[in-house]
This record gives sequence, structure tokens and C-alpha cells, in this order.
Amino acid sequence: LVYILDGLTVIYLDQEHHFRIKQIMAMLLTKLKDIAEANLQKKVVECVISVRLFFTDSERRSVLDAAKIACLNCLKLMNDGTAVALNYGIYKEDLPGCDENPNIVAVVDMGHSALQGSVCAFNKGKFKVSLNQSQTLV
Repeated sequence: LVYILDGLTVIYLDQEHHFRIKQIMAMLLTKLKDIAEANLQKKVVECVISVRLFFTDSERRSVLDAAKIACLNCLKLMNDGTAVALNYGIYKEDLPGCDENPNIVAVVDMGHSALQGSVCAFNKGKFKVSLNQSQTLV
């Protein structure tokens, strides 16, 4: 395993192979697609992918390219914190009605190289992201 500027070189069955980063992402997405299809017992052709808040436009385009290579139509790239908030809002049953004050929830993600936070307001059937912030730690 050798890291190079635009990808990775690996030895597999005594042969050297070079993969670009988006090819490696496409391999991962293909595997996830295979797992989803096996569990759902039907073909998966569309997806929504969450990415780190601090991903650049170029990195986001690479994720979209990887999805295309994996034969997936990516409907949307969503920030990680927004994806977590959406999941919370879908499964939280006791949210206030639309005419009531919203529940305010902070979503914090502290990984080994970055800290991300989102503040969201929730009412039944809708949510609004009020703040997204990130700080890399390395």
C-alpha cells in the first residue's frame, strides 16, 4: 500500500495497481450498493450521500463522479450534520406542532481530525438548520 498524490498504489496478486481517489470511493459505493440491493431484494439506482461540512467544491464533485462510476444517481449531497438532523426529525415522534415553538437541537460530531456542529429547529413535519460550523483539528 503506497499513498501517492492523486490516489493509491496497491499490490494485488503480485501485480501493482494504481487507483485514483474517486475510483476508490466508487468501489466503496458499489459495495454499499450491493449490500443494500441484497437486503432490499431490489435494484438500487438512486441515493443521497452525506459529506463533511468542510468538503470543497472539488471534493464534492469527486463524490458525485464516484457515484456515477458506481452507477448511482446521486439526488443530493447533504452535509453530515443535516443528514443526522433529518434522521432525528423523521423518527422523533413527540415534536411540537407547526404553530408551536420548535425544539432546538444541537448535533455535534467530533472525529479524529475535525469537529462539526449544527443547530436545528424542529417542528412536526419540518426542520430548519440554523447553523453549520466546522473546525479541522489537524
